[in-house]
Amino acid sequence: MLVHHTRKQQSDDRFDMISGTNGLLGAADGAFMLQKEKRTSNSAVLEVSGRDQQDQKLYLIRDAEKLIWNLDRTETELWKEPPEPVLEMIANFITADNPQWCGSPTELVKILNADIPANVLTLKLNVNAGRLFNEYGIQYLSKRTHEGRRIIFSFENISNA
Repeated sequence: MLVHHTRKQQSDDRFDMISGTNGLLGAADGAFMLQKEKRTSNSAVLEVSGRDQQDQKLYLIRDAEKLIWNLDRTETELWKEPPEPVLEMIANFITADNPQWCGSPTELVKILNADIPANVLTLKLNVNAGRLFNEYGIQYLSKRTHEGRRIIFSFENISNA
């Protein structure tokens, strides 16, 4: 992460206002620029640009009491990750009625009837563990024992799952 100042010269593209833009943005995967219209203003624009994300412009309002920025509106629809079929299969398997499961990745592939190698399934779970919990309320844990790798799922009753 790099926090950098902007130059005073105006530009139509706010990212051109970052000093050393060509070098900094050329080496970065993405950039966020928060800019207030006036120094004393409680409103600001957060612009997002980068290789692996959609360009976005977010209009924010500062809550002076809580000292946080709240989303007022967006110029473009917020980017959402595409569905991950493996997570959806697990969410259909681990539910309030079946809240716990423990087994090997190979056993999980068979239970899910998934057309995916066990090691690829484990990799997808490792990469998407946070998403599995945030979107579906399912806690994922992977352990290695002398019997081999064990996957443990626990359904948590959270409001947004």
